[in-house]
Amino acid sequence: MENAAAAAEERQTVSELVRNFGDSLGEGPGKRDRSESGDPAPAGKRGARERDSEPSPSPRNTSMRQYLDDALEKLEERLSSSISRDLHEFRELVSSELSALTDRVRDLERHVEERDLEVAELTNHLDASRKQIKLLEERAENAEMNSRIPCLVLSGQAMAPHRPTRLDAPLPPAGRTAPGGGDSARGEGRAESADAPAGAGRARDGERGGRSAGGQSGGEAEDINQLVISAVRSRLPGLDITDADIDRAHRLPGANHKVIVRFVRSGPGGVRDQLMSRRLELKGRNDLFINESLTAQKSQIFRSLLEAKKNKKIYTVYTRWGHVYYKAEKFGTSSRVESVDKLRELRFPVKQ
Repeated sequence: MENAAAAAEERQTVSELVRNFGDSLGEGPGKRDRSESGDPAPAGKRGARERDSEPSPSPRNTSMRQYLDDALEKLEERLSSSISRDLHEFRELVSSELSALTDRVRDLERHVEERDLEVAELTNHLDASRKQIKLLEERAENAEMNSRIPCLVLSGQAMAPHRPTRLDAPLPPAGRTAPGGGDSARGEGRAESADAPAGAGRARDGERGGRSAGGQSGGEAEDINQLVISAVRSRLPGLDITDADIDRAHRLPGANHKVIVRFVRSGPGGVRDQLMSRRLELKGRNDLFINESLTAQKSQIFRSLLEAKKNKKIYTVYTRWGHVYYKAEKFGTSSRVESVDKLRELRFPVKQ
């Protein structure tokens, strides 16, 4: 009897719980907030009812939640495994690429170091070659300058060619021959020249070739030595110049009738030194000019400084024993210019 009553009470309690759980799921918030009479329930009762109406988890909900948890856990494991595998592959790829790049960079660095050493060695060889070339150029310049010291260049109208006019015998009338005496004289002359030693004839021809230049006119060559001697004696009286003072002389190409003369002596007291000392006496004549024979480099320096003088940048420019000097002011000191580089350092324009 007691067991039956306990079972009925238990069923009633379970029925109430199920009904209460169903009411809590089916009723809206408006029904839960009202009492059985329809009036709003007090706040205390609403809170108590809400606590009493919380449903207990059912076995079905528990299994579904467990299934979802397992599925999420497996998904997380798969995602973690996939991400780990991708990260590992990416790390291996990046490591291999970085290793290859590092090897390539090291190879390039080694190659660059080798090339730098070669460039440094070639630069040293080039510098040494430049120094040697500069020394050789200086030696060649000094040697040429020393060889030109005994020479002077004479120019002007006084050095124009002067060939004497010859009066030839008149031509015989038509049908008549020249007198026999002339033929015999020419024959004797030819015989005499034929009997003369061959060496003497060649020596005479060589002397004529060394003492003359400028071409022939009517079979007679110009005597440059006598032209120089007569021009100097007539314009510089008292200067004793003879044919023995001249080693050789010949004309130079170009305008103004230039003649280069090489003297036997070039030291103090020689004719060459006297001409350079007295050349200022020719300043007003304008028909004879005397200058030193300069090398190509010294000529370029002289032309450049002469152009600077024309532009009023310096006071004067002159040459002494093959060297070029200039004065910036009238009473200033003379400065010597040895190279074109020095000319550029002085900020003078280089005239080609």
